[in-house]
Amino acid sequence: MRVDIQLIKNLPMFAGANASLIEDIVSNTSIKTFPKGQELAYEGMNSEWFFIVLSGSVRVYKMSDTGKEVTLFNIHEQQSCILTIFSILSQKSYPAFASTQTELTALMIPSALFKKWADEHSILRDYIFQSLSGRLTDILNTFDQVIFQRMDSRIARFILENCENEGDTMNITHEQISHELGTNRVVISRILETFSADSAITLGRGHITLQNKAYLQSK
Repeated sequence: MRVDIQLIKNLPMFAGANASLIEDIVSNTSIKTFPKGQELAYEGMNSEWFFIVLSGSVRVYKMSDTGKEVTLFNIHEQQSCILTIFSILSQKSYPAFASTQTELTALMIPSALFKKWADEHSILRDYIFQSLSGRLTDILNTFDQVIFQRMDSRIARFILENCENEGDTMNITHEQISHELGTNRVVISRILETFSADSAITLGRGHITLQNKAYLQSK
């Protein structure tokens, strides 16, 4: 798919880029679509591409030797992966896993070109530092939750982050929540059944509906 100049100008990473850089980006990048569930990166791989999400979302996570997963952060529209940036600029392997949560459309930039542009243009370096700060906060919050918070509190918070108002529904399975929060499905199911029995949520096949926001906020 052809890369449009206006699309590039609208991306936060390239805000304020000069005409020469914009032209270089348009000439040397591509747009690619990935299906839901596509693995984009795995631990130990060399990052050959840098991507910016145009639509859809990506989950970045760590996985233990036993297959236990915990989400580090999610990447949404107009965002990029700070771990990919780290991998490219440091020339080290990718330190986690990344897979699409939905069908994904992304701007693809060859890693060598991204490194060259980052070396030459301060606007890209400024964006990288800002992204690093935000993602570091996300990762520290994840560690704080995993180490210090009870699982029922973490599940309540997770639901509230995805359902803003009573009556809102999130399409997700118990298995997916267990991967997001780094625990087993049995624990997730038991706590969700308790929330349901207390009329805080309604459980359906592959979805959860928020019924009592105050109840979950009290957890």
